[in-house]
Amino acid sequence: MNSVPWRAVLVFAALVALPLAPIMSKYYLLLAFDALLFGAVAMSLDLLMGYTGLVSFGHAAFFGLGAYSTAVLLERGVRSLWPCLALAALVVGLYALVVAYFATTRRGIYFALLTLIFAEVVYTFFRYTQAFGGSDGIQGLSAVELVPGVAIDTPLRIYYVVVVYLALAYLACRVLVGSHFGRVLVAIRENEGRARFLGYRVERYKMGVCVISALLTGLAGALYPGRAAYATPDLMHWSISGEFLIMVMIGGIGTLVGPIIGGAFFVVLQEKVSSYVQWYFMVIGLVLILIVLFMPKGLLGLRRAISPASWRATA
Repeated sequence: MNSVPWRAVLVFAALVALPLAPIMSKYYLLLAFDALLFGAVAMSLDLLMGYTGLVSFGHAAFFGLGAYSTAVLLERGVRSLWPCLALAALVVGLYALVVAYFATTRRGIYFALLTLIFAEVVYTFFRYTQAFGGSDGIQGLSAVELVPGVAIDTPLRIYYVVVVYLALAYLACRVLVGSHFGRVLVAIRENEGRARFLGYRVERYKMGVCVISALLTGLAGALYPGRAAYATPDLMHWSISGEFLIMVMIGGIGTLVGPIIGGAFFVVLQEKVSSYVQWYFMVIGLVLILIVLFMPKGLLGLRRAISPASWRATA
């Protein structure tokens, strides 16, 4: 496995110091939380898209199930962060196993459609089940606690939680893509038939990366109610999955770092444009079209094109 690039260490050090900047008000800390959280989700999706060649339209279900896992426990008085993360990992992991078992038997658009169908079933279930609040979801949640008596109830504490999660998720993804397992995933992406001919159990590798990607997304979802104080079925809507795909494309597919940049860029762009105009998705769509046409490798690809020698090992 390659060592962590020194640029990544500098970036995370900068993220740790970011709250010291004079402009970092409570609003910008919460915006930074969203940017980094969804950047982490985009990075987990990139394990499928960029390294395995699988396009998932159902990642919003993993995110929403993680959020509901935390919301259900908070509603019942369990405020510790660790049981919330454990329940999210269990629920999302079991659901991901079911989805992966059926979806990985298909290729291309059929895999994508199966992930979408499963996600729509989950979305519909939570939207019309009153035990989970129906279409309103679970609202008015209290803050989670890191340890008894230490609540994650301020924008600064919420921000640092997501910085730690992003760092751990990045390390996990980097270890995975640098391992033999990761190299097999790339082989499957490049030529699945040849990988199968060489004796690799392709379905098992695809199931494995699906579950890993889902778990990383679900754990990110489990952190979300601590910031938003709610969990609703809208978090599982297919349009959210579409946004995750856009984040990966904006940042750069198959790079790990690129989707983080794409997720942060998308969140900040959406927040800023929506504060001025109601038809902000038209602006975002135009930006995406320009990126696809003129920067097919995403924002990170543009940076590499400007200075290719200094970005040899970014992923």
